Amino acid sequence: MSRLLHEDEKDTGTDVVRALLRAQVPRLAAQSLSRLSSTGTDNAMYRLGSSYVVRLPRIEAAARSLALEVTWLPRLVRRLSTAVPELVHAGQPAEQYPFGWAILAWLHGTDAWTARAQDDWFGAELGSDLARTVLELRAADVEDAPRRESGTRGGPLSALGDRVHWWLDRADGLLDVSAASRAWDVCREASDYSGDAVLLHGDLIPGNLLLDRGRLSAVIDWGGLGAGDPALELIPAWSVLDPDGAAAFGETLADDPDAWLRARGFALEQAIGGVIYYTPRRHPLADVMRRTLRRLLTSNRI
Repeated sequence: MSRLLHEDEKDTGTDVVRALLRAQVPRLAAQSLSRLSSTGTDNAMYRLGSSYVVRLPRIEAAARSLALEVTWLPRLVRRLSTAVPELVHAGQPAEQYPFGWAILAWLHGTDAWTARAQDDWFGAELGSDLARTVLELRAADVEDAPRRESGTRGGPLSALGDRVHWWLDRADGLLDVSAASRAWDVCREASDYSGDAVLLHGDLIPGNLLLDRGRLSAVIDWGGLGAGDPALELIPAWSVLDPDGAAAFGETLADDPDAWLRARGFALEQAIGGVIYYTPRRHPLADVMRRTLRRLLTSNRI
């Protein structure tokens, strides 16, 4: 059994993956298999041979997200100029594993968290690349994408207050509660979004962006796809980009100050929750969120 991260997590160990491959994709079952470490938390991932990656949801909510992603990946290929994962096989639940799973084509590139020490990789060019992807999503038909509900990121910002305070009540010394509370009080002055819902990736954080020599080469992990407030996709200004990159990103998108204030609120709620949830679990996503939180509390950009 692989090391568990969440309550009610299913076994996603190597033996399970091998059994699924032998039963459902025998032509690939003999290829090498190695578990991948990443800042992702919803899925266990394995490199399969040199051309594929296997993704197994850890919990039921992640399984629902992967089912959504499997449906949308072929559509996204037609809508975006940036690469997205290609679906190779949609796996079915089995006796040893209760959820759907997937094999995707391997995408070359370095995830933005791994590449964070690279000089000049997070500046204006990457900011422009990310802005282009966000604009392409905004121009796409939302079709049957799930709408962001009240109380979730990308829904009304005002409805996130209870979640923010729930997390802060459990901070237990993991972050500066007073500073985070003051930052949230500023964000909640923003008006809720009243325009049409747009298509959202929903989680544009470093681990979901692949880079090649400082340019965006692919956007991965579309399980958080939905339709809602376009301000949610402004989070890379704090979670990924350096000041020059954030400036280029913002100038290209040309969102109004109210949108930036909502974006800061969405990013703040995510970072607070990520630090508090993942730090005790010793998962690297805690470091990702801690860096984002630090930037939110020290940057004046709104």
